[in-house]
Amino acid sequence: MNRTAKQFEGLLTRFFETLLHDNPTFSTITAGLRDGEGKLGRLTLDYQEKRERERQSTLRALEGISPRELSSEQQLDRLALRSLLLKECEDYTRGRHTLEPIAPDQLLNILLHELQRGDDEPRRAARNLRSLLRQAPDFLDEAAPVVRRPEPVWLRVMEQTVAGGMALLEGVRQFLRNADPEPGDEALICATGSAMQRYRAQVKRRRPAPAGSFAIGAAALQRRVRDELGLDCTLGQVEALALGETERLGGLLQAACARFGRNRSADQIIAQARANWRPAEPLLEIYQKETRRIAAGFRAARAVSFPQGDVLQVKPVPEFLRAVIPTAAYQAPPAFMKAQRGVFWVNDLSLTKQSATEKLAEQQQHFGLPLTCAHEAYPGHHLQFVTANQHPRQWRRLFAHAVFYEGWTLWCEQMMVDLRIDRSPWLPVQQLHDALWRCHRILVDLRLQTGRYSHQQAVGHLQRHLGFTRARATADVNWYTAQPAVPMCYWLGRLENERLRQRLMVGRGWPLKKFNDWLLSFGTIPQGWIEKYGLD
Repeated sequence: MNRTAKQFEGLLTRFFETLLHDNPTFSTITAGLRDGEGKLGRLTLDYQEKRERERQSTLRALEGISPRELSSEQQLDRLALRSLLLKECEDYTRGRHTLEPIAPDQLLNILLHELQRGDDEPRRAARNLRSLLRQAPDFLDEAAPVVRRPEPVWLRVMEQTVAGGMALLEGVRQFLRNADPEPGDEALICATGSAMQRYRAQVKRRRPAPAGSFAIGAAALQRRVRDELGLDCTLGQVEALALGETERLGGLLQAACARFGRNRSADQIIAQARANWRPAEPLLEIYQKETRRIAAGFRAARAVSFPQGDVLQVKPVPEFLRAVIPTAAYQAPPAFMKAQRGVFWVNDLSLTKQSATEKLAEQQQHFGLPLTCAHEAYPGHHLQFVTANQHPRQWRRLFAHAVFYEGWTLWCEQMMVDLRIDRSPWLPVQQLHDALWRCHRILVDLRLQTGRYSHQQAVGHLQRHLGFTRARATADVNWYTAQPAVPMCYWLGRLENERLRQRLMVGRGWPLKKFNDWLLSFGTIPQGWIEKYGLD
């Protein structure tokens, strides 16, 4: 390794070791290091300023490194590191930390992580939970003054988070009571609940920022399209692509629906299929069997290599978490955890109902679960993240670009249909219906972040074009406001995979397994970078 390459390796290591030290929740949840367990860290203005100094120092050092002297793998890490630094510097410069009341969400996320750990290691989780609860009041009290002008949408989201947080704290109470009760537990939980309400009240008293302050603007969004998604496209070209795709997919969806009779919409077809679905076994058993069946189908099709030594557990959501986890959810193993064990949580709310009618209605919310299994388990998120966590370059495991990991899951859904892993007649309709939704995400994301759509206009778009209820559309748009350039990643990433398939499978004759294995071998980074530095 030459001198410049060693200099780059040192820079990369210093940045991430400092980040892991400064952000113990990231260290615990994402990296899986024990040093951060039971620690909350801080969200004070001093912390924000310290992190910005670290980013700026790293950026300056990175600018002094000649790319010519780096290996192809180092080039990929260079691009990923620069992308991360620029995004976080932009957020700091526009004062996102003064706009977004994020502290309750961060607290609840780490509490939820420990509750999930508690299903297998109750004493370890109980110890960490008590430590976090002891720190929570000070963590929230010192974070509240940082939010000087809360963004109106984010303020409403924070209020919902605090309200839902009470249910999570009740889950903590039940867990500690069952796992390893101590006399001071109730006081810790009450103090944390009071601190969350105090945080909410303090932030609400501040004068809000102007409506739409969540938008990063056209210049910043253009940079993210280039540097985070790896796409050489202008925003106008992205919009033109999305409009063309909505028209193309709309035509394919109409043709797929025509097989079920004239003038029947996708929503009607899916609703009828859902109404006709009568699960003959407990939902957990169905998820477990479907996960195994779909994995076996992809193995038989020789579509992709499966990781060695990983474990995927399909488990019921513990009772105390039912209120905070959706119908199904995936928990990825941390990057540096030796045991790569993912958990596919199933939340069967029919178990909480009394009448047969109510039980069936809850079970039918899981209709279409084969597609969910392919998306979340094999060959979707679980296979992809476990493979990424085996990358020999350790810091590569901490880069996570949505254009790859969400593009990959939609690619898995497409393979599910193309390879006929599942032969349900309605599956192509559902897959195309969901694909159309992801195309409209591109338009809404782009227009929201450039100020062309207000929050209400974005909600109306999803209602008008996709038939979403107002509540569902609002929840979707709330998420879009906080994740610029991520909602568009789903379908743009899916198209990147298709573009590379045309080049390598059609153009060079690669078999599907070679193509998928090649894509997965670089970690969770944009396909455009992989193409540039990963091809002979």
